[in-house]
Amino acid sequence: MSYVISGECCSDASCVAVCPMNSIHPSPGEPGFGAGVSLFIDPRTCIDCGACADICPVDAAQPADQAAPEDVERNAAYFADAEPLEAMDLDSWEPPSYQVWGGGPRRVLVVGAGPAGMYATRELLLRTTAEVTLVDRLADVGGLVRYGVAPDHPRTKQIIDTFQRITQHPRVRWRPGTDGGLSGFDGYDAVIHAVGARRSRRVGIAGEEGACTAEDFVAWYNGRPGATLPVQLTGPRAVVIGNGNVALDVARLLLSDEEQLDVPPAVRAALGASGIKEVVLLGRRGPDAAAYTETALQELLVAAGDRVELRYHARPVSWTSEGLTLDSGETIAAGNLFTAIGFEGRPVDGLPFDADRGIVPNVRGAVVGRPGHYVAGWIKRGARGGIGVNKACAQETVMTLVSSSRAAASPGS
Repeated sequence: MSYVISGECCSDASCVAVCPMNSIHPSPGEPGFGAGVSLFIDPRTCIDCGACADICPVDAAQPADQAAPEDVERNAAYFADAEPLEAMDLDSWEPPSYQVWGGGPRRVLVVGAGPAGMYATRELLLRTTAEVTLVDRLADVGGLVRYGVAPDHPRTKQIIDTFQRITQHPRVRWRPGTDGGLSGFDGYDAVIHAVGARRSRRVGIAGEEGACTAEDFVAWYNGRPGATLPVQLTGPRAVVIGNGNVALDVARLLLSDEEQLDVPPAVRAALGASGIKEVVLLGRRGPDAAAYTETALQELLVAAGDRVELRYHARPVSWTSEGLTLDSGETIAAGNLFTAIGFEGRPVDGLPFDADRGIVPNVRGAVVGRPGHYVAGWIKRGARGGIGVNKACAQETVMTLVSSSRAAASPGS
C-alpha cells in the first residue's frame, strides 16, 4: 500500500529529500515546486517504507488505506497524465555534475553495502569522476533493508533492485564477502565507512544473557547468512522490552500467521511450533516517550488484535525461567524475553570512537583526526532514522568529501 499526502501538506519538502525512490513530486526543478502547492507521491514507485511519514512535520503523509478518499483520488489524478512507467529510466546516469579531481578518475573505497553505502556510491557516481570500490562482509547488497526490514514488508525491500543496479555501473568494482581493517585501505584517495550499527543495546538486568536480542531475532527471521536463534521459542506468552518500531516488528512477527511470511522454511516451522499467542510490550517510560510510528502500531493491532498488551512505566530487574521480574516485585510469566531498545555502533579499526554515542566522531561526515576518511549512516549519526534519512546523510558526506578534495586541489592549499 503506497503513501499519499493529505490536504494538510505544508510543502516544506523535507519528505522529498528523504524519499529513497524519488517518488515525491513536484521536486526541485519541476514546475510547481516551492509554489505552496501540495506534494504528491507516485504510487508506481513508492515502496511503502514510511520515510515521508516519519519526517513530515504536520503528519500529512499517510498510508493510502488510512487517508481520506479525496486525498487518494487527488494524488492519483496528479500522475494520471504522467509518462508510462515502462518508458521512464528510473536509474538513468547523467554525466557527473562536476568533477572533483582534474587529473582524471581517482579511487574511492566505500565500506558497507547497506542503504548509506549504496547512496554514498550513487552520489559519488553522480557528482564525481571517481572509480568506486564497494565492499561488504556479506555476499549481497542491502544491509538492513535486506536483513532488517520485516518479511511482511516486501514493497520496502524492492529498493534492493535499485541497489543491485548501482553495483553494475562501469565505474563500480563490487567486492562482496570482503572485510578488513585500515591495512586494506591503502591506495585510495578517500574511504567512506558506512558500516552501520547492528549491535543491540543491553538493558542491564540480571539474567539478560538468557534473553534474545532484536539483533539476533531479526537476523534469524530474515535469513541472514550465519544467523541462528539463541533461544527456543516457547509459548504461550513472550515479553518484548522496547518502545520502538523494531520492538513492534518483533511482536508482530511472533503473532503473525507464519504461512503468510516470506521467511526461510526453518523459521516458518519454528514460529509455527512456538505456541506464542500473547506478547507483552514493555516500555520503561510512558506512552509519550514511545518511539514507534502510528503506522507501525496500526500494523501490529491489525495483525494481533487483543493478543498484545502495552505496558508503560515498567522497570525490569531480572529474567529467569519463571519470567520477567519488575522493580514492583511483580513477575510476568513468559517463555521468552526479547530486548529491542535500540542499536549501537561498534568501534572501527583505526578510527576514533565515541563509546557514549556509539559513533565515529565526525564533522559533516569527515572523521575527526583522520584525513581522507569519512562516515555515513548510523556509524556517523547514531542508530536512528530509516532508509530515506540515510540517503540525505550520505549526500552530506559526499558533499563534504567533494569540498575537501577541491580545497586540497586548489592553488596554494
